[in-house]
Amino acid sequence: MKVRGIFCGTTAATNEEYRTVLKKRNIWMGALILTGALIAGSAWYAEQAGKAALPEYVIGVYCGFGTGLALAGLVLLIRNLIVMGNEGKLKQDRLENSDERIREISNRASRTSLMILVLALVAGGMVGGIFEPILVKMTILLIDVFVLSYIGAYNYYKRKI
Repeated sequence: MKVRGIFCGTTAATNEEYRTVLKKRNIWMGALILTGALIAGSAWYAEQAGKAALPEYVIGVYCGFGTGLALAGLVLLIRNLIVMGNEGKLKQDRLENSDERIREISNRASRTSLMILVLALVAGGMVGGIFEPILVKMTILLIDVFVLSYIGAYNYYKRKI
């Protein structure tokens, strides 16, 4: 069974509409590549310039995270370009990504994952807050960001759809 990505669903009805969707995704992939390169490059520069007051393993985490983001973005960008260049692959990918059953599975899986993530965030923040009090404040801030972004997105899509 082929697992579809969390951001792969589409309502595009034609190959041209789907090509437009992929072009927009490619812009996001470029931003992902740039973000990853900036994170990794900043950590590497801070270490080389001796300006990092962080342990070496933390710099390694930043370099690895940034490199991973950049490589993931590059792989997805290349994949999209290959799909866009081949009408057969474009049609097959569009049909796979616009299947209503797959979109419903993705929606349900996303909601379940989101609930688990919020519960893990709260549990981790509360337990971690015993040892590092700032974690409680960060947990509350992140939950606030989630709630406000959900309300904003809900209202935006309620008007748009």
